[in-house]
Amino acid sequence: MGVLVLSIETATLACSVALFEDQKILGRISEVTHAYIHAERLLPLIDQIIKDHGKTRNQLTAVAVSSGPGSYTGLRIGVSTAKGICHALNIPLIPVGSLESLAHQAIRSKQGPWDVILTVLDARRDEVFTATFIPSSDGSFTSGEVRALVLDQPLPELFPKACDLQRVCVIGDAAEKTQTLLGERVEHWTFIQCYPDAQDAWKPALSAIKDRAFADVAYFEPRYLKEFIAGKPRDPLGLRSRSAEKNLP
Repeated sequence: MGVLVLSIETATLACSVALFEDQKILGRISEVTHAYIHAERLLPLIDQIIKDHGKTRNQLTAVAVSSGPGSYTGLRIGVSTAKGICHALNIPLIPVGSLESLAHQAIRSKQGPWDVILTVLDARRDEVFTATFIPSSDGSFTSGEVRALVLDQPLPELFPKACDLQRVCVIGDAAEKTQTLLGERVEHWTFIQCYPDAQDAWKPALSAIKDRAFADVAYFEPRYLKEFIAGKPRDPLGLRSRSAEKNLP
């Protein structure tokens, strides 16, 4: 047996796993619901895909995991699970950006060719997580900065590399939202509403193994892009405010 890689994708409402062996994808499983089920479903999905293809966890060479941006809850569950497997088996951890994964999905869709791929993940309200990818003939990408972007600005300021082009693909779970908010300015673009999928970590994972570009299992953290912000503490009985007043000089 050669290289056997487990891939985990939990950056959005989609919880998916895939298994790669050398230069081929053995299979993938994906579940999507209206709530985050990752904590209860991820480990059963991992066990299922390994068993379905006649493998065992001890045969794994590495684990690839979505490194964000995306859901705080989803990313924490996916990365924690991947770290646990890597630590137990003493194998490498491979982070794969969720936006890079979407760019590979755009190519896999065979709806191109594209001059530019804009990957967009929902960041609530009128905001998206986004990155711009310029495809090359060899299947690689030139990628731009990952940004949290509010879609209320002129198009040249939002997507300067795409605003004058025709063959533009917008892909991700915020594709429909992006289309709605940008309106007639982008009526000639192609929009693909979808979630990141574990199978699209295949090429980045192989590249990481070739270059030995692994993460530190102990210290790696996903890229949330926006800090987790707790809400203002509730004080329905005024106990906090009274306590504070007592401590005033």
